[in-house]
Amino acid sequence: MKRIGLLIVVIALVGIGLFLVYPEVFHRASSPVAGAASTSAEAGSAAKAGNSRKGAGAASVVVAAAKSEDVPVTKTVVGTMEPIDTVAVKPQIDGVVVATQVTDGQMVKTGDVLFRLDDRAIRAMIGKDQAQLAKDQASLVAANQDLAGAQDLLKRGVDTNQQVYQAEAVAKVLEASIGMDKAQIEADQVQLSYTTITAPIDGRVGVINTSVGNLVRSADTGNGLLTITRMAPLRVAFTLAERDLPAVRAAVAQQPTSVAIKLPDSSDTIATGTLNFIDSSVDTGSGTVVLKADIANADGALWPGQYVTAVLELSVHKNATTVPLVAVQQGNDGSFVFVVHPDKTVAKQMVTLTDTVGDTAVVASGVLPGDQVVVDGQLHLQDGAPVQTSPRADLASSTASPTQQAANETGTVK
Repeated sequence: MKRIGLLIVVIALVGIGLFLVYPEVFHRASSPVAGAASTSAEAGSAAKAGNSRKGAGAASVVVAAAKSEDVPVTKTVVGTMEPIDTVAVKPQIDGVVVATQVTDGQMVKTGDVLFRLDDRAIRAMIGKDQAQLAKDQASLVAANQDLAGAQDLLKRGVDTNQQVYQAEAVAKVLEASIGMDKAQIEADQVQLSYTTITAPIDGRVGVINTSVGNLVRSADTGNGLLTITRMAPLRVAFTLAERDLPAVRAAVAQQPTSVAIKLPDSSDTIATGTLNFIDSSVDTGSGTVVLKADIANADGALWPGQYVTAVLELSVHKNATTVPLVAVQQGNDGSFVFVVHPDKTVAKQMVTLTDTVGDTAVVASGVLPGDQVVVDGQLHLQDGAPVQTSPRADLASSTASPTQQAANETGTVK
């Protein structure tokens, strides 16, 4: 009994101590209204959270429509603009420059005078040769008169045949001398024409390498007096890997193959031309083949030596079904897209791709033109998931004409 009484006393002392140290515990336990209010608040918060999660069930996605269009298959490479004609103007005779009638960078036409050389010595030579021609012509007149006299005396029996032959020989020698005089004068005239240096082609003048007072020689090596480059038309030269050669040859065999020219880091086509040269051999060192196309360059937008982007059109997918390439996902079973149904739910749809051209996928089967496919927000989608859709921001550019779109894209060569 004593032990029981001692236990009761200990329990009472412990209870008194707990009351003194944690009075709020006993207060909360003795307030059923406060406890109920707390429980009610917690329940309300949970209900609100549940309602919030329920409202956030539809995923926001960006969609684009599948289209039916002609898609050109292109190959994009870096090319270099080349001039078709470039002439280094050099003197054809030795002489001193007495006049310069051209400036650096000037546009010239064929026949425009560029330089004049000192021509006094050549003109004096022409005068001398013309005098010799006149002398020989006068001698020929006298020789012909002597020949006529000898022939008359021969008819009378006074003169002999030998004298007639000699008179004829003198006349023929003078005739030959006159021919030589005329040829010499023509040669002098050619030499005189070399003292006026003219433009052999239309084009732009480069740096002028001489000035008035300089002695120029026909035997001088170097860049000549100046260089003239034809600015239009130009030629674009580029290389393709030898694995692309069969596709290029097939394209050329079917129809003229167009080449679009763009500036680096630009999607705008500034010129077009037609492929007209495929090198006769493949470079064994690099495994590439050189191709060239003439570009009209009527507006002068391109410059010789300029690096450009050349887009070679190889073939066209006619009436092909296309979707943005970003809509195509890869899974264990192959390629698929998420198609949005009219009830704003999505379905995983397997697709077969024919080709990819830039940021466009050509679809052989799986979707039809007009189907809405998800292009952004696919990460957490599942079959039947509800979605909230918005159109693609660059829809205007994605609906450009197939020719314009293909001219801005790189194709896969089959």
